[in-house]
Amino acid sequence: MRDQRCKEFDMKFQITTLMENGSPKDCLASEHGLSLWIEGENFHLLYDTGASPRFLKNAQALNVQLQPIDALVLSHGHYDHTGGVTAVLTGPNRPGAIYLGKDFFGPRYSQKKDGPMEIGAAFTSYALEQSGIPSFEVGEKPLQLAPGLWLLSGFTATEELEGPIPTLLRDTNEGREPDRFQDEVAVVLEGDRELALVSGCSHVGILSMCRRVREIFGRPVTTFLGGTHLMAAGEERIRRTCACLKEWGVERLGACHCNGERAGAYFEANFPGFFQNHVGSCVTVE
Repeated sequence: MRDQRCKEFDMKFQITTLMENGSPKDCLASEHGLSLWIEGENFHLLYDTGASPRFLKNAQALNVQLQPIDALVLSHGHYDHTGGVTAVLTGPNRPGAIYLGKDFFGPRYSQKKDGPMEIGAAFTSYALEQSGIPSFEVGEKPLQLAPGLWLLSGFTATEELEGPIPTLLRDTNEGREPDRFQDEVAVVLEGDRELALVSGCSHVGILSMCRRVREIFGRPVTTFLGGTHLMAAGEERIRRTCACLKEWGVERLGACHCNGERAGAYFEANFPGFFQNHVGSCVTVE
């Protein structure tokens, strides 16, 4: 059953996790990927599609009606966030529009001990074009899709201990180099009392992203939901991240997907508003 907590409030936005690495119930599938369903009063947004179409079955199990899909927003061009795109493009409830960041397509890799593994988007620019669905590029300026609902891209690492990840690479005109994730697209939700930042992986750094959102919107981020990419982070970075988020006014931290067990355990012990954002979790932003 769908989490009844979400129906107890006169909410402005509601976020349901359709796919994530962990699931508390056997009836819900999990995988290394992320997919979120964001509902406003008159606007419905699908944020990422996991590593496969299995998020669609989770939606059915959770009694989440994925219609209409006013917008499909893709956080970045990795397979574990785009694996279900083809099913969405060819399914009965096609999105009204698709939003992605600059340089979304192109070869991308994760450097392993035995060589690079390709991890780019699970669909092509040609497939997007052939779908006939309007697509739009999200840039550095906030793009408003509905009252209180914004998209933002063009993030850069500005904080200590945050920066390009040496093992995540992409091909450029200058050759293969560390990926700076200029295509990373975040969702910002403005409630009357809260400002929520929703991120797919936060590759450039969760603190850098929170700072930029705070500077643009003139108020601190109070809720963060999504991936933090702290799974390979050392103790110092995890500790600093936790301390800064608390100092900056973040009250709820629903980290998931690429957060990692070590960061999750630290947040559990040291961040009062931390919660495991597993498949089926439902969060309101007021």
